[in-house]
Amino acid sequence: MKKINNKKISIILTAVIFFGCALCGCQTAPKEIPDDLTAAQLIQRGQDAAANYNYVAANAYYVACIERYQADLKCYIEARYEIAQLNYKQRKYDIAKAMYQEILDTFDDPSAVYQLQPKYKKLAQIGLDKIKAIEDKKQQEAEKKAAKKAAKEKTKKTADEE
Repeated sequence: MKKINNKKISIILTAVIFFGCALCGCQTAPKEIPDDLTAAQLIQRGQDAAANYNYVAANAYYVACIERYQADLKCYIEARYEIAQLNYKQRKYDIAKAMYQEILDTFDDPSAVYQLQPKYKKLAQIGLDKIKAIEDKKQQEAEKKAAKKAAKEKTKKTADEE
């Protein structure tokens, strides 16, 4: 049996603790979001947090934007899109899909269209298309797996009959 070097164990444990703390530490929501931030500042802080994989903080900034500027449809759609993106990045496809669809539905309202930036319609559609591609791929894999299983069972049944 090999003797494990205490120095190696110490290095490995330090690395594990460091990365564990980094992962836990970056998933904290801001204790307080200043009341004087504009919608653009809230969105920017959310994007900065998301870029650092702090999805909890990013979500908090986007929700604050929605709550504070709910009368501004442009801000609402931008923040909802960013939240949809957070969910997509976390592979919460059902939530992201519903949010992308909500954004697209908003563009169907003639009274709202003039308030919105067209890029969010396109971006939401791209998000939906990506999710559909993922779902289609999963469906194809499931069908292949089922076909493979059926073929295996058929081969086994034929072998048993002989």
